[in-house]
Parts: sequence; structure tokens; C-alpha cells
Amino acid sequence: MGVLESIIEAINFIDGLVWGLPAVIILAGTGLSIAILGRLFQVTKFKAVLKNMLYKGTGGKGEVSPFATWAAVMGATVGVGNIAGVSTAVHLGGAGALFWMWVCAILGMGTKAVEATLGAWSRRITPDGKVEGGTPYYIRLVPTVGPALAVLFSIFAFIAAYGIGNTVQANNVALGVEYIAKAYGFDVFQAKLITGILIFIFTAIVVLGGVRRITDASNFLVPFMATWYIVASLVIWIKYGSNLPLAFSEIFTYAFTPQAAAGGLSGWLVYSAIRYGFARGLFSNEAGLGSAPNMYAYMTVDHPGRVGLYGVFEVFMDTIVICSMTGIVDIVTRVYIERPDLSGAQLAMEAFYRAYGIWAPVVLGLALALFAFTTLLTWEWYGEVNWIYFWVKTLKLPEKPMRWIWRFMWVIPIIPAAIAETKMFEVFWNFADMANGLMAIPNLIAVAYFAPVGIGLIRDFLRSGKI
Repeated sequence: MGVLESIIEAINFIDGLVWGLPAVIILAGTGLSIAILGRLFQVTKFKAVLKNMLYKGTGGKGEVSPFATWAAVMGATVGVGNIAGVSTAVHLGGAGALFWMWVCAILGMGTKAVEATLGAWSRRITPDGKVEGGTPYYIRLVPTVGPALAVLFSIFAFIAAYGIGNTVQANNVALGVEYIAKAYGFDVFQAKLITGILIFIFTAIVVLGGVRRITDASNFLVPFMATWYIVASLVIWIKYGSNLPLAFSEIFTYAFTPQAAAGGLSGWLVYSAIRYGFARGLFSNEAGLGSAPNMYAYMTVDHPGRVGLYGVFEVFMDTIVICSMTGIVDIVTRVYIERPDLSGAQLAMEAFYRAYGIWAPVVLGLALALFAFTTLLTWEWYGEVNWIYFWVKTLKLPEKPMRWIWRFMWVIPIIPAAIAETKMFEVFWNFADMANGLMAIPNLIAVAYFAPVGIGLIRDFLRSGKI
């Protein structure tokens, strides 16, 4: 067995461990516990969540405006996972996977609210107005084991930044470009190489400018890209409107019963629907990973509980709205049944081709590129916060050179990931799944421990009359 094969086998083994049934139970159990403890506030107080989005940062402290912070986090959550990840889930888990994505989202709205609140609660504002905070800063407050868990989280997080936030994004955009290149007779390798170079250049220009430039770019790009993709998907829903009742029937039916597959395949099992629905749902909305608090800690805000409501709306938009766009497009166009050979971005591209024809590359390609680009930007910052926590806060190395080392190191894999062979597709996904699962473990321990604190702060804010 070669070195590459050994690495792939190790990744698959660890991925299987961290995303087995126990992980699904822990993730769902944490979200369910928060829902019960908080009396399902993410649903019952949703009107307040919407009103809170109008807050301008009045009377608050922090480095980045509320909407720009939220847009940056949305830039990370609304990524290739919303297109390729959802399509992969439907490919591997059937229509029922979308239902379990919705369940994951409702529970995740509460989990994300608590961890976002904890991010603002545990931060420190320095005398010069700078923020010192992020996920490790509340994890380390867990008695006895907290400091060790925080270090582990920081290591897993900056490793994960190369997976969910870097190689997966670049690889899936390039796979979409490969599909387009083959359709139009272009040279596949050249198309993927050019794509990788462009992603590399534009990403480097932004991330080398730090958190302010990242949030400025997200503030501009995220509203446009979300609107573009929602409208483009709704057009397909309308065009295939006669299949919508069947689509929703399959989503709810096959969430609980096995689904037969076309082409002599064995079909989809309920466990596969749950496993991939939760895994890809978490990959998309990142609830429980502990990624978003690394940005929410920098929000200009007057009360930590207010930040939690931004977390609720973030997951709602990401999974309930945008992931549903992709999943239902895959189902109503019937590509997930008729093209079992396609997965990820290629499956979504086939669905858009059926609706838009030669315009599909423009419609989906733009969304895919923007989703990937904004995810790359924000995940660079997530990785940087945890890189600094490990090397500077823990090992006491000088901060400025370590920041620049990280930024230059982080952009390097973009081009190699873009030109990687198609067979590496599942490897990138499994690596990202593995890193996500490892991140979630220390974070969920801290979230479970501090859940009463987070929910208490959210309730206090809702009672304060500040909305």
C-alpha cells in the first residue's frame, strides 16, 4: 500500500469513528437539551430574531459592525456545502436526508445561539479597543479540563480550516468547472488550473488584509449571492412545479423508510439518510463545531445574548432556506434518481442544466464561485484565531510573525486542491468531515457545560427590551 492510500485509509477510519452513531446522538442530544432547557426559544422567539437583525451596534463594544459580522459568518456557513454538500447528502442518503437536515437545523439554531452568545460573553476588550476572543476562550473556562480542551480545539480548528474552509471549497468549484469544460469541449486541466489561480489571487488579496477586509468583502458579497441563488432555485421549483408534491412526499416518507434506487443500486437506508443529513447539515451550518464564535466574538454589541439571535437566523437562512433550495432542485428535476453516477457539484450542475440549458454554467457557476470564495475568506480567519491561540497564547511565540506565517501558509493549498483528480473528491469531503467531528467534541463539551449560562444571557436580553 502506498503512502497516499495509507493516508486515505486513515482519514476514512477516523472519519468513521467521529461520525458514527455516537456522534449523531451527541450532536442531536446537545441540540435537544438546549431546545428543552431554552423552551425552544429559537422557534418561539423567532419574531424577535428577525427584529434583532436591524440592530446597528448602538451602545456596543467590539471591532466589526453587527451586520458585517453576521455576513462574514454567513459567508462561511453558506458555502459549497449548500450546493455540493447537500447534493452529496441526497446522492448518498436519498430524499430523506433533506428532512434530517431540517431537524439538524432546528436543533442547530439553538446550539449556534448558545455558542455565539458564549463567544461574546467570554471575550476580552483590551484598553485600545481590540477584541481578544473566540471559541477556545470559553472552552478554557470549563473547570479542570478546559485548558486542555481549548488547546485541542485550537489544533483541530486550524487543521479543519484546510478542509472545510480551503481544499473542499477550491476542489468543488473546480469540479463544477470540469463539468462545464467537458460540456463545451474545453481542456479540463487548463480550466481547473485557471480556476485555482483565480481563487488563489482573490482570496490572498482579501485575507492578507485581516478581519476588517474579510468582513467588508462579506458585507458586500453575501446578500447578493444569497439572493442570486434563491431566485435561481425558485425558478426551477416553478418550472418543475408538477413534481413538487412528489418531492415533499419523498422527503418525509423516506426519512423513516428505505428508498429504492434506480439503475440496480441497492437503495438508500434510513440510517444513511440520518447520517448524511446530519453530517452535511452540520458541514453547512456548522452548529456545534465552534467555528462561528471565532467571528461573533468581534461583533460590536451591547449584550452577549443579542449575538445568540444572530446565530439563530444564520442557521435558519443557511439550512432551512438555502440548503432546501438545492435539495429540492435535485429531487424535483429527478437527477438524483436518473443520474446515480453523479454526486456533489456535478449532480447540482446536471439539475441546473435541465432547467437553464446553456445558461446553467453562468447561473450555478456564479453562485458556486461566490459561495466558495466567501467561505474561504471567513474560514481563514477562524483558522487564524485558533492558530494564534495555540502558538501565541499557549506557547508564547511572537504574535505578528505567527499571523503572517499562517496567512501565507493557508493560501498555498488552494491551487493544488483545484487541480486534484476527480477521485480525490470524496477524500477531501472525508477529511473535512473528520476535522469537523474532531472540532465538535471539545466544543460540545463546553457548550453543554455552559448551556445554562448561554440560555440565561439570551433570556436576559429578551427581557431587557433592547430589541
